[in-house]
Amino acid sequence: MSESTLQKIGVRVQELRKRQGLSKTEFALMVGISRPYLSQIENGSANVTIKMLERVARGLDVPMVELLK
Repeated sequence: MSESTLQKIGVRVQELRKRQGLSKTEFALMVGISRPYLSQIENGSANVTIKMLERVARGLDVPMVELLK
C-alpha cells in the first residue's frame, strides 16, 4: 500500500477509536496488539495486512471497508 493510503487508514482508525471513547491502550488490548503497533497503524507507518485490518475493524465494530473511506 502507498504511504498516503496507510496514513488515511490510520487517521480513520484513530477517528473511529476516539469516537467510541477508547484509549489507545484499551483498544490495543481489545484487538490483541501492542500499543506501539496501534500507534504505528494510526500514524501510517505500519504496513498493515488485510488480516490486521479485519481485526481492527472487528474491534471497532465496523465493516473493513469503513477503514478505507
